[in-house]
Amino acid sequence: MSSREAVYEDVKSVLMNTFSIGGDEIAPEKRLVDDLDLDSIDAIDLAVKLEERIGVAPKGQDLRALVTVEDVVQFILTKRAEHGAASVANPPG
Repeated sequence: MSSREAVYEDVKSVLMNTFSIGGDEIAPEKRLVDDLDLDSIDAIDLAVKLEERIGVAPKGQDLRALVTVEDVVQFILTKRAEHGAASVANPPG
């Protein structure tokens, strides 16, 4: 399983468990608000869950940019890559 697939499955799991959305309703192109019926409070809950998983919560502009399930996956992959690059550029010690 690729990193992208693993992140997608993780996001899918969060959506299913946090918002009681059926797995068959979730696909990368599904829109969080229009297709999955998430509202602004749900967006905050999703941000908290993302922070628990990756250590960074989308805020402000980043949060508003998360329109589809794929956007959430890409956000996580981007933040992980940035964190990895920072770790390599600034090794501990």
